[in-house]
Amino acid sequence: MSIRYEERIDASVSERRLLEVLREKGPQTLDNLCALPDLSWAQVLMAVDHLSRTEEVTLELVAPREYQVSLAGVQV
Repeated sequence: MSIRYEERIDASVSERRLLEVLREKGPQTLDNLCALPDLSWAQVLMAVDHLSRTEEVTLELVAPREYQVSLAGVQV
């Protein structure tokens, strides 16, 4: 198995987990997501980066140095 393939599987698992949390709990700060016990901060940041580029989530600056991650198209 190539490293690239393994990284993609890991990213996919991370992305699914983040989407699950956002569906269940609603918008979350980036800090809250990085505190999830089953994901490292690097996995969270990579997943949020990919999900935002594919327009599945949105990022909003809610305070200085504090971002909120939301499912795209969901009104709160």
